[in-house]
Amino acid sequence: MGKQNLITLLLIIILSLTLVLPPGLLALSTNADPQPGNELTWPRVHKENGLTISVYQPQIEKWEGDQIETRMAVGVQTTGAKSPVYGVAWMSAKADVDKAARIVTMRDFKFTKAKFPTEPAKEGEYLKLLIKYLPQGVKTVALDHLEASFAISQAVEKAKAVKVKNDPPRIIFSTTPAVLILVDGKPVLRPVEGQNAERIINTSALIVKTGGKFYLQAMNYWYEASELEGPWTFAKSVPSSLETIKQSLVAAKQVDLMEPSKDATPLQTVPTIYVSTVPAEVIQSDGQPQLLPVEGTELLQVKNSDNIIFMDVKSNDYYVLISGRWFKAKSLNGPWAFVPGKDLPSDLAKIPPDHPRANALVSVPGTPQAEEAVIANSIPQTSTIKRSEAKLEVTYDGEPQFQPIEDTPLQYAVNSPLPVIRINAQSYYCVQNGVWFVGSSPTGPWAVADSVPAVIYSIPPSSPLYYVTYVHVYGSTPDDVDVGYTPGYLGTVVSPDDTVVYGTGYSYPPYIGNDWIGWPDTYGFDAGFAWDPFTGFAFGFAAGAIWGTWWNPWWGPLGWGWRHGRRYTHVSNNHVNIYNHWGRNVASINRRYNGNDFRNGRWSQTGGRTFNPYSGRQKVGERSWNANARRILTRPQTRLTPAIRNNVFAGRDGQVYRYNQSSSNWQRNTQSGWQNAQRNPTFQSQSRQLNQERASRNIGQQRFNNTRSYGGFQAPRQASPQRSGGGFAGGGARGGGRR
Repeated sequence: MGKQNLITLLLIIILSLTLVLPPGLLALSTNADPQPGNELTWPRVHKENGLTISVYQPQIEKWEGDQIETRMAVGVQTTGAKSPVYGVAWMSAKADVDKAARIVTMRDFKFTKAKFPTEPAKEGEYLKLLIKYLPQGVKTVALDHLEASFAISQAVEKAKAVKVKNDPPRIIFSTTPAVLILVDGKPVLRPVEGQNAERIINTSALIVKTGGKFYLQAMNYWYEASELEGPWTFAKSVPSSLETIKQSLVAAKQVDLMEPSKDATPLQTVPTIYVSTVPAEVIQSDGQPQLLPVEGTELLQVKNSDNIIFMDVKSNDYYVLISGRWFKAKSLNGPWAFVPGKDLPSDLAKIPPDHPRANALVSVPGTPQAEEAVIANSIPQTSTIKRSEAKLEVTYDGEPQFQPIEDTPLQYAVNSPLPVIRINAQSYYCVQNGVWFVGSSPTGPWAVADSVPAVIYSIPPSSPLYYVTYVHVYGSTPDDVDVGYTPGYLGTVVSPDDTVVYGTGYSYPPYIGNDWIGWPDTYGFDAGFAWDPFTGFAFGFAAGAIWGTWWNPWWGPLGWGWRHGRRYTHVSNNHVNIYNHWGRNVASINRRYNGNDFRNGRWSQTGGRTFNPYSGRQKVGERSWNANARRILTRPQTRLTPAIRNNVFAGRDGQVYRYNQSSSNWQRNTQSGWQNAQRNPTFQSQSRQLNQERASRNIGQQRFNNTRSYGGFQAPRQASPQRSGGGFAGGGARGGGRR
């Protein structure tokens, strides 16, 4: 990771915040009313029998799986002392991450050491106090605070690149509203029981053939065509049997009707329908393309499109971003070719961060946004699973059929919708909603696995089961198993260009028997990425649709969610918790703070309204464009409570530092109190890291405030936070001085 780029990113963010927040809000205290989440602010203070312990925000040193190591500045003021003694404590713990609630709950604490530079003789005594009192004080931490610290820590390592395929899909350009229908390979028709009709089974769309015509249900209307490839027209009348067929298949959860959101603008024109039996993506403009200069560059953007499309005026080539990959062509009608990161126009990296198409920066190698995306893609969602409550039932289309997984000794079941892996004749593994199960036969019985054979993690991206390699078991007890997954389980991987892309690029042949079983697809779902100073990195589906694709992935945990009433279009899948699928009786779900698959993760400006991260358009069918305007960086008005005293830091050298806002300099704690740190000859080796820590703490706090402004950290009514005597309280210390 380029540390200089991350510093640049943090400075950009802080500058953005100073532009959009009221003057003085970042630096001055307010008399804000108590808000949900105040107990998550820093520093946190414990008072008991004359003893006061202040603990400042943890600083990440290492984060691997569910193991986290931090150091933190602490202040200990004993009975009768006039001022606290400051020191640094080093701690490790297990980190239970709930991305939906934006909460990290730590447990199994180990305090490895403490250093109190002004009273080294009492370090042992102080360490005992910290071991006794600190676990409760730092047990629950906002994920936004930790993510920001992790992004600039020296613990961040270069992510393992995946050898993805980048063959261009079929790219269809349309100047009118369009709908893309994917059929998974050559269409396969099967008779509909009790009806004089056939249905194409290898698609999640509802396509029925009867009376010599094809009928498609999409966007609340029926369409008809003589041939599957079209042309499709609006059906003024349809056979009465189609409604019966539709209701039956919907009840059986076999079709996705691609229904628009409830607040979508009514259909004003019949969309052009494209059916593709190969990987495809639709890019569209509202009428003929209108080009608009991107200031500070020699790029032109297609301003009347939801897709990210640029023209490089130097070469007159068009560039389009699809699933995190760049393709170029001389014409928007193609032919298109993949462009490696090293061959991209250098001006792409010069797109202003507040530009309407600034989300493209996530996919430009070497940009701060791309680097933050790689870091965010490495942070796991974790949970603790109760062995006795987690149940698995695996079904097959007939008898289990297994095929080899290339370059491994493993086999996988091709005729089961769940990923079943054969280790040997007595050992089988399967993943369901982020939990590994083990069985002695392909039909079970299944039990929660407390370990996973290392050979499973050698499954290559050419296998349709590659996505399961992002699910892990971290530890276990006789009753529980600690599990987790990183976003790769939902489809995002790091490419050789060190950017996050969606999908491996491989086209996996489906299984078709009595049933159709489709595997992960890279294209056809408008997979896109977003970034802004307030929420960080996000990814999801239907990111570039005027009408485009309005259906849900049919595989893995996202397919499970679709079949159980959870839609994952226009939702940031980096902010969901798949373990919520299991329910509270099975998976540890944060009970103190509300969170669900959609909280704080919608690309929206008001709850429930679908929002396009590329263009700023707010709902399907809305015919307004904002390509000339800056990206809106404001958020719903809220009285923020800035952590103005959270200005004390633990240096890597074991010294304690604070940033003095009034004098704009760093101070070091000494036996004579707070002194100018510049006088310490070793300070220069610490200053860069401290400045990074301060910048990351500021942005972490702003993202925390943003989560709060959307209703995050609300306590369930039946579980209101309780404060007892001697407990830690957030934001109450005064020993740190003014920021």
